[in-house]
Amino acid sequence: MINEWNSRTSLSLLCKNWKKDRPKSEKQNLTLLISNVEGLNTHVADVDLLIASHQPNICILTEIGAAIRKQIKFPNYNTIAQHGTNAFGGVIILYQQHLKCKIIDTEANFLMIELTTNSEAINIGAIYVPPNTLPPFTLLAKYHKKPFYIFGDFNAKHTDWGCKTTNTSGSHLRNWLESTGNVMITPTKSTSKRSNAIINFGITHNASDWTSEVLNEGTSDHFPIIFQSSIAINDENVFRKTNWKLFNFFLYLVHEYWMSLVYNLDEQTFFSLFSSFLSALWDKCSEYVSATRYRKPWPPELLLLAKVVNRARRSYRRNKSNTKLLHYISLKDIFIDKRNHFLYNQKEQQLDWISNGNNIWKYAKPIFHAYSPQFKGLKVDSKIITDNSRIVEILANFFEKHFSEPDFDESNNNHLDPMLKYKQMEYIPNIPIESITLNEVELEWNKFKSKKSSDSAGTSAFLLKQLPKKYINIITVLFNKCAEKGEFFNGSKHAKVICLSKDGLYPAVNKLRPISLLPNLGKWYERIMHKTILKWCKDMNIYVDEQSGFSPERRLQARIISLIEDLRQTITA
Repeated sequence: MINEWNSRTSLSLLCKNWKKDRPKSEKQNLTLLISNVEGLNTHVADVDLLIASHQPNICILTEIGAAIRKQIKFPNYNTIAQHGTNAFGGVIILYQQHLKCKIIDTEANFLMIELTTNSEAINIGAIYVPPNTLPPFTLLAKYHKKPFYIFGDFNAKHTDWGCKTTNTSGSHLRNWLESTGNVMITPTKSTSKRSNAIINFGITHNASDWTSEVLNEGTSDHFPIIFQSSIAINDENVFRKTNWKLFNFFLYLVHEYWMSLVYNLDEQTFFSLFSSFLSALWDKCSEYVSATRYRKPWPPELLLLAKVVNRARRSYRRNKSNTKLLHYISLKDIFIDKRNHFLYNQKEQQLDWISNGNNIWKYAKPIFHAYSPQFKGLKVDSKIITDNSRIVEILANFFEKHFSEPDFDESNNNHLDPMLKYKQMEYIPNIPIESITLNEVELEWNKFKSKKSSDSAGTSAFLLKQLPKKYINIITVLFNKCAEKGEFFNGSKHAKVICLSKDGLYPAVNKLRPISLLPNLGKWYERIMHKTILKWCKDMNIYVDEQSGFSPERRLQARIISLIEDLRQTITA
């Protein structure tokens, strides 16, 4: 970096070379794991190992048993449970916390959720059909004409999907599939350890591009199965990781250069050049790192203990002696105790972190807030537009109307009077403003909230908070050069606009909420000017129109009378 800085390259070209484009996030396909756990209470270690090894986006567990009442949790996964019709039934759906899911249907041994993907919302279900019973076709028929995927233990055998025999449940399921046009997602080998039968599978409206693999893992009497789909989910995102020590150190090295430059350049050029430099240096000191949305669920020592418990269970099943049973039970108790202790410590660390004045929303989701999804297109005259250039053109035409000159009635004196005064103000010369002190600049700098959203100049409030304190002198000189001329920075009059949807993924133009992000360096100067103007208004006993509320150092009675007068005039108008 120092060699590049000392080269004969111009500063504007150097900033251009240091800028980095944010890499686009890679889309990953949805993975789903199903397992008949034969009672979750005795096979928690199996599930822990499966999740740690394969990290599926969604995990479906069937034949849960009495564990349905214990609400067993798994780190970094949300749990949805549904009881069964007997002591051995019940299903659970585990989904990674970054996925957007909601429950849409629950019945005994049946659970259906809606998963929001990149392209659409799909229905994913979990089902357990007890032996010698038929699948709940009335439930399945509800999703006949919808995109759905239902996985679980159907206990249905038929030679059409690789079983050696056919049972009643299998015959009825085959007939239902033929009559509805739905298809199966079946593994290529047996899913039961006790017979050569495929009874764990999925049914769907479209099985194209689905693959499956039967895993030879676990101690249950069923093999777990992992399914890979062509459904894309945004899993691989990136974040900017900045070396702020390097950023700060380099600014120390070039401080004298910028101190001389602020005296030799006009304020408009310096504002533009300095903002570009800060943005480019931020990129140069940063790298874009893949953001894993989940962590390994359990520490290595706990996973090792889970494997020991499974070995002890297998050893007992091969030779059912009292000694091996006691050995297995003691290891299982140790595992459950350490597992609960790990979860307890994890929760205590979170509570301790929150109690020290940190942000509670790092762990607690604002579920009472309305969610504003990132819109993917615009709805114009009942048509969906997704082309980026077309969307920008439509939004530009729409919002330009808000900034165009107002239409007014030339025959109305109430319209002409303010327009005349506005025109007269254009000819008033700029009035110099009194000098800004170093303390004023530093005071507003300390008040900055460390927001990381980047503005139209490529900087952020968090970045300005990282400036070495000696740069306050440079900023003070810059602000005073602008104040002496009674002007404002031209580069700070342009904002970056982010549109949030108030009506789903494809809103109409009038259903967007625009947010303007002005350059933070200009907002710094604006805050100081705002404070100066308010002080002058107070000295002149002028109270400007403001939002409803009560001003400091102003009589409560006077403010209430002012509010009543505003209401009276509004009603009269």
